[in-house]
Amino acid sequence: MLARAPRLEDPRLALGFGLTGAACLVIPLLTGLLIGHPAGGATVGLGAWLVAARTIANPAGMRTPYLLGVVLSVGVGTSLGILLSGSSWLMVLVASALAGLGGLVRPIGVTPALTLLLTAANPLPLDPVPHTGLQLLGGLLAAVLLTLPWPWRRTRPVVTMLGETADILAGLVEAVADPAVGQDEWDERRRKAADAIAEVRMARARRVRWERSRAAEDVALALRRVFHEIIALRGLCDTLARRAPGAADEAGLGDLVGSLSASLRAYLAECPPEHVPVVGFGDRVDRLRDRVDRLRDRAAGGEREMVVLVLLRQIAHSAGRIQEALDGSVEAARRLCAPGLDLATLAAPPPLAFDDPRVRHALRVVLGTAFASIVIVLFKPAFPHWLVIAVLVTIQPTYGETRAKVWARVGGSTAGGLVSAAILHIAPGHWTLVALIGVSAALAFGLAPTHQAYWATFMTMCVLLLLDFQVPQTARIAESRVVLTVVGGVIAIACARLLWPRGETERLAERVGRMLDSHAAVARTLAQLARGKAGAERVEERIRKAAVDAEMVTGALGYIAKEPGGTAPEAVDEALEAAQRVRDDLLTLISVLRDEPTGAGPVPDVLDAVADHLRATAQAVRGREPYEPAAEVSRGLADDAVWVGAQAERRLSELEANATEPGSGPALLRTAAVDQALRSLDADAVRLCAAAADAFASRP
Repeated sequence: MLARAPRLEDPRLALGFGLTGAACLVIPLLTGLLIGHPAGGATVGLGAWLVAARTIANPAGMRTPYLLGVVLSVGVGTSLGILLSGSSWLMVLVASALAGLGGLVRPIGVTPALTLLLTAANPLPLDPVPHTGLQLLGGLLAAVLLTLPWPWRRTRPVVTMLGETADILAGLVEAVADPAVGQDEWDERRRKAADAIAEVRMARARRVRWERSRAAEDVALALRRVFHEIIALRGLCDTLARRAPGAADEAGLGDLVGSLSASLRAYLAECPPEHVPVVGFGDRVDRLRDRVDRLRDRAAGGEREMVVLVLLRQIAHSAGRIQEALDGSVEAARRLCAPGLDLATLAAPPPLAFDDPRVRHALRVVLGTAFASIVIVLFKPAFPHWLVIAVLVTIQPTYGETRAKVWARVGGSTAGGLVSAAILHIAPGHWTLVALIGVSAALAFGLAPTHQAYWATFMTMCVLLLLDFQVPQTARIAESRVVLTVVGGVIAIACARLLWPRGETERLAERVGRMLDSHAAVARTLAQLARGKAGAERVEERIRKAAVDAEMVTGALGYIAKEPGGTAPEAVDEALEAAQRVRDDLLTLISVLRDEPTGAGPVPDVLDAVADHLRATAQAVRGREPYEPAAEVSRGLADDAVWVGAQAERRLSELEANATEPGSGPALLRTAAVDQALRSLDADAVRLCAAAADAFASRP
């Protein structure tokens, strides 16, 4: 399988990381040659490679404490490899245990088991103590060189990603009140903003514990809240444009949106910020509230005017909450940008259980490593450690991921092994080997972020030539590497397929059902908010969980294509789109109900009916049963219309009596706004339920 052509988002990263990674190997090799100890220089270089290889997942985000932990694991693996050399069965047990521990605890990784195998399977070029010391020295060299403040390490810091997210949100808010922005363009901008927020979340999740920043969490949370309120603003402004096109201009919504966009673009644009970037926006919010008050004073009291007023009032509420989110995070932005130590948030790890994917992956790695080790002990192939190493670095938590990595690794190792075999057959001198190792290391580290196949190809060349630098090898080691990598890939595929494969095809219905259940939970909690029995924060938390469940369905679709015979119904894509619309509707309702719940009336009952409909559809999806439309929501919406009419009649009676007090006016305005949002929610929930159930009704 050929890898795609390299596409580098930041050439500085490819060039800088490649050259720095190559320097970690070339410097000790040249030093060893100059002082007359090439084997010692190669030992230092191997230790540097073992540590540098752990940085390819996030080269710009690596920190010295993390790499020092990797250095420690190199020392542990080297010591165990020296002690267990010659004890085949004991090495099987220890290597398997280390591999399983690395699969369970991500910071440990494959380094201890990999180092153990390389040490135990190859003759030591030096005495054990000097060998261990020089290998640790190489690890320390890599930990220092790779974490120096190189320009390429400033490619994607978290503060930059947060600033870019704020800029994308500014582009999203510009579309809120712009009639020229159609639904398709709005959906594209919303997806772009959601992807940026998700990228920030994933980038922060990849950081090790001591790198996580409370300031970054506060700023990211503020931007997520702004994103939710912008979605609510879009729904409210759309309704306003349909009901009263001229009201937006009269209320100055264009100025408000422009000020919010400018505030978001200024947010984190300068680090540290020298001023509160949302002062101008706060003035616009206050002006909008004043205009709404003046419009209310001039309103004739008709239903149309009151609906316009409620929409404007809710727009002012959403804008005010955006102001609060930005104002409340300015200090966190200053801490994030200012130099200094920000202590990490310490959180207890979740309890482990057999059903936990981490536990199953760790057991899969243990059994795969043990099986490969037993094959080595029984059949004694040449250069046997490459078989176990192939299993260690190939096996992944899911079948789809493992299969993708197997193809990349087998293809890359074959190409790299053949080239290495040709080089070793020529038997070049040390100076030529240094040049070849430097070039292959630069290409391996530089191209690693683009595709696994490039890393496998040039890493294979680099390691084989580096081992030859320690103890002269023959072309047979490269040929054996190719064969054993293929066999190791087969073992990894078998483990991922046979040992708790968690097949995405079989689990897709369960994932879609879980997504429906989580959306039903949002509607149920929102009904409690409407009754005044729950807080808005609880509803927002459930919306975040629903979004995560939808993302899991999206991820499952990507892996299904890689499973044997795996196909996903086309209707699942439609269900995902409808689920996004449902969450948008729920966010709009939160915006309307947050400050002033409706209390009595049919609104909570309608939301409960929507929740029942979603939950019933989830059961139908799991049971592969046909979709059955529910009548309770329609009845609830009819009751809500009657409720709005009754409140309107009451308010009209108050106005005919020349009432000067607000009376039932505010309740009427809120109910009218909620009625519009409920109808949109019903339509999107029906689309979601129909698409989800139809996707699985005819499937066995």
